Amino acid sequence: MSFNQRDALIPLGRSDFFCSALSFTLLLLVLIISPVILRGQSTTVNDGNGKLWLQLPATAGLSWNQTAQVCPRDGVTPCAGYIAGRNVNDWVWATDAQTLQLFSYFEPAMTTNRSVSGFAYFFTADTFLSTFRPTFSFCLTYQCGAYGAGWTASKDDAGLPIFGAVNWGTTSVSVDGSFGVGPDTNPDNAQNERGVWLWRATGPGVFAYDDAGYVASPDGGTAVANVLANDFIAGASVTTATVTITQQSSTSSGVTLDAGDGSVDVANVTPAGTYTLAYRICDVTDASTCDDAAVTVVVNPYVVDAVNDVGVGSPSTGGIAIANVLANDTLSGSRATFANIRLSSVSVTPATSGVTLNAADGSINVARDTTLGSYAVVYQICDNSNLANCDRATATITVRNYVIDAVDDSVRASSKTGGIVIASVLANDTFNGTRPAAAQVQLSQVSAPIAGITLNLSTGAVSVAPKTSSGIYSLVYRICEIASPTNCDSATVTIDLSGRSR
Repeated sequence: MSFNQRDALIPLGRSDFFCSALSFTLLLLVLIISPVILRGQSTTVNDGNGKLWLQLPATAGLSWNQTAQVCPRDGVTPCAGYIAGRNVNDWVWATDAQTLQLFSYFEPAMTTNRSVSGFAYFFTADTFLSTFRPTFSFCLTYQCGAYGAGWTASKDDAGLPIFGAVNWGTTSVSVDGSFGVGPDTNPDNAQNERGVWLWRATGPGVFAYDDAGYVASPDGGTAVANVLANDFIAGASVTTATVTITQQSSTSSGVTLDAGDGSVDVANVTPAGTYTLAYRICDVTDASTCDDAAVTVVVNPYVVDAVNDVGVGSPSTGGIAIANVLANDTLSGSRATFANIRLSSVSVTPATSGVTLNAADGSINVARDTTLGSYAVVYQICDNSNLANCDRATATITVRNYVIDAVDDSVRASSKTGGIVIASVLANDTFNGTRPAAAQVQLSQVSAPIAGITLNLSTGAVSVAPKTSSGIYSLVYRICEIASPTNCDSATVTIDLSGRSR
């Protein structure tokens, strides 16, 4: 007999496990919830009879053929590797007989049947799907249902792969439940409503299973809190009271097992890389009953982050465009310094000898007379403890003249008394953002001489001679960078000689 998975979803009011009372139209209205294993939910189920089962949603969406490529079908030999990126190493693919045995722990009728369905099985199906997370569930105003299904390692006599499923459903007038195993015609069928039945032995005896962990950087720390967390003895989780634990080997002296608490610890300055530690657990009451497992530990490299910079330099004076490119760079979140990184220059574009990076202090310097323009300085910083762990950034250097800004002035003064009417026209002018100094700029008068009005080219003062004719006068002046005489700006001084003081 064969059956379709969707035909077995919610068999309401029907005795046939393989049929559903819900029409296809109703299924289109169903809110399908693709279950995931949430934080706080158990990812495994201990059946209390020697097996630990992986929750079905962890393998939902895998096909029978995909699973068969990694997992032996004998119900004994563990899988080895990954299926579609999911680690199934050390898990055993359950046969249909093993799956039926699991079902029988919840519903005794499955001891002698391959499928059962009806009102009598609602409560046991509900209990099962409260323990094993469903792979499909919905709830409407008057109807609810849940379904959990997984591939088994078995095929039927016709060569069709077999899966096992449990489901329950309710309406306003009925409840129903079902358990069963049966074939699917398509071994490549990969649906989110179906996972894979996988288990690990928990007893009798001692069982140690592999672990994996990591630390964020060579600063070290605890990679695995307790390797015993997934190990078993006589069907129960092991503890340091029930087993002894010993380290057998480690591929790094910096990766060690603490036999007191089962933690795997990484010492400070352990180089980045992947390491393997082997350990053994033995029954405290019988030292000959032991099992071995391995812990894979990844020590991540420091996170090197070089961040782009910008700076400005002048061709007239040269100088430092950026004090230190490391100022905004980090190594695993802390500021990069010459104690923990190595700095080097990669390139300067366009090529020039006028813009250089000092690898000793991180400064970028602009030489005098460097051609105006924008330059990209690419530099690299590498982790001192691992010179292959690097990052690059670009410092954009603009070589331009200093910005000179001559600002207009105006004043009202007496044409009769005269005197100094402006102390210095430079008072509100700027050179590279600050007030010009005598050593930086040269002052000159652009407009023609004005009778009675004088600009002092040394101090910038504007003076009016007594009894100068009344009127409004305009005096134009210019300030130029001494080091670059063509870098200039002009402004106008407006003088209102009305005969009255301000």
